[in-house]
Amino acid sequence: MPVEAFVLPKADLGGFVAKLKADCEVFGPVAKDTEFVFGPVAAAEDLRLDYDTTILPPKKYFHRPMETLFKFDGAVEITGEGEEVGKQVLFGVHPCDINALLSLDRVFLETYPDPYYRARRENTVIIGLNCIAPCENGFCSSFNTGPAMDKGFDLALTDIGDKYVVEVGSAQGKELAAGLAAASEADLIAKNQALRACQQKITRRIDVENPGELLHQNVEHPKWEELKEECLACGTCTTVCPTCFCFGVKDYVDLSLKAGERPRTWDSCMFYEFSRVAMDHVFRPDRAARIKQRIFHKLTYFNQQFEAPGCVGCGRCVSTCVKSIDPVEIVNAIQANPNPPREVKLYTPPAKKVTPETSPWVPQKAVIKAIKQQTKDTTTYTFAFADPKVQEAYTYDPGVFNEISIFGIGEAPISISSCADVKDSFDHTIRAVGNVTNALAKLQVGDIVGIRGPYGVGWPVEEMKGKNVLLVAGGIGLAPLRPVIKYIQARRDQYGDFEILYGARTPNDMLFTDEFDEWRKIPNTRLYLTVDIVPPGVEWGHNIGVVTTLFDKMASRPENTIMVTCGPEIMMKFVVRGLLARGFSPEQIYVSLERRMSCGIKKCGNCQIGPVFVCQDGPVFKYADIKDLPEEIF
Repeated sequence: MPVEAFVLPKADLGGFVAKLKADCEVFGPVAKDTEFVFGPVAAAEDLRLDYDTTILPPKKYFHRPMETLFKFDGAVEITGEGEEVGKQVLFGVHPCDINALLSLDRVFLETYPDPYYRARRENTVIIGLNCIAPCENGFCSSFNTGPAMDKGFDLALTDIGDKYVVEVGSAQGKELAAGLAAASEADLIAKNQALRACQQKITRRIDVENPGELLHQNVEHPKWEELKEECLACGTCTTVCPTCFCFGVKDYVDLSLKAGERPRTWDSCMFYEFSRVAMDHVFRPDRAARIKQRIFHKLTYFNQQFEAPGCVGCGRCVSTCVKSIDPVEIVNAIQANPNPPREVKLYTPPAKKVTPETSPWVPQKAVIKAIKQQTKDTTTYTFAFADPKVQEAYTYDPGVFNEISIFGIGEAPISISSCADVKDSFDHTIRAVGNVTNALAKLQVGDIVGIRGPYGVGWPVEEMKGKNVLLVAGGIGLAPLRPVIKYIQARRDQYGDFEILYGARTPNDMLFTDEFDEWRKIPNTRLYLTVDIVPPGVEWGHNIGVVTTLFDKMASRPENTIMVTCGPEIMMKFVVRGLLARGFSPEQIYVSLERRMSCGIKKCGNCQIGPVFVCQDGPVFKYADIKDLPEEIF
């Protein structure tokens, strides 16, 4: 279908901008010293439509550098959600940045739509500006994200000398073009000639048919070690990137120590602490790993997850990097001297689109109904939502998690340790090791917390039906697996033989000890226990050694068996190795990576392991799906 096109004489630009400003705030490229930024436009004279690129991309008008998710007053009262959004026009947006916004739409508007980003997108008119001259470090033609745009705009302008060709991209754009003269055939020819001339001048390219396959074949390429010595891990590249979306969330309180707010702030995968997870573990401490993560994310992971470009070739990262680290040069160097080719499998995330009626950021009130001490530092809390209707509608699968909020402290993702068959409450078994969990440990029955969820992918209880089940747990890892035990117990005739192997550091560190006799009475079920050490004076009549020493005692064999495991990463690593050596296949093994999570809804980026978002693609994974990831899982 032909695009409607009009012309806007440059002499009439002032009147056109004034018409826009009558109803909306207008932002566009304006000069800042010797460079350009997107900023407020008082009149058409402020616009610098001859700009090459801006310091920051226009994503800042949709995904704010810092933004309040909600405010709270006292322990649990939510007093405000986000800021009021007015109508705005972004004028003169280049094709690369428009394509970047379309990529961000996949992050923020699909699964668990972000209400703040959505409100700004819905209240914004995009007037694009096609490029008639390449920018110094741009390589947009590598991804078909420039120099011209074909979608994502309300109006698209192309400079053809004394006027602009104005193409219509939406019904709203057509209204704005009312009164403009139709473009002639000569105008359209001039537009096409200008764009072709610009295309021919773009000499910087990533000329690889499948960048993802090339990078996956060269995970251990020596180029990454070279970059480690160059990169300063300053995070500038991610700050100026138009598709980077990662952020951190932290609570702030006022002087009353009761009222406060929960903002999110841009963060960077280049920072050491970005991958810090539960129990103070940093799973990406090395600069080579971090720059590899960034380049892989831009050129392959983003597309694997969102089916959209993660890099649009704007060149800002090159322009602002004090070491001039350049994705084009990196890919070309690898392509010129690649590792021997090998077969690779690109990860495909599970399909999931969830659109809740309420904001996914705002917790529901939940009351602590009971507290049961499991060990000296681990407690089971029984919760019920304060609103009976919320509790009645609440359901979940074994292995998924909630976000638990202590307002003024923060929130933490914690797996549910009860079975959904119990409808009037749910349990979380929690070790007090961080700010949120230590604050929770100070609460009493009747106190209120915030709960978001449930989130994630749980244990394959449906796939396990008709099969034997082997459950291997270590320490606190038994908590996410307890729902599997309860689920099988309630449906015992639907499963084959059931074996539970559980290890802890000492007998005093074992969870749910009062339930062991009950589990032993489940038909065709065997429970094996082990500890690393037995302190003096403690009675222990079971195995001593790490949990894998129980493999010689178990009856489970690979035939018709599914294995599920959760515990410390080092434990799961040797559990998987041991079972593979005994003939189990990667397709039979499921692991939980729950402690590597943050926001819970695939928005903040903290939980990424290679192309995987643990919070939504997991936390439970089939080992076959993740064993060949470019980044080690444990």
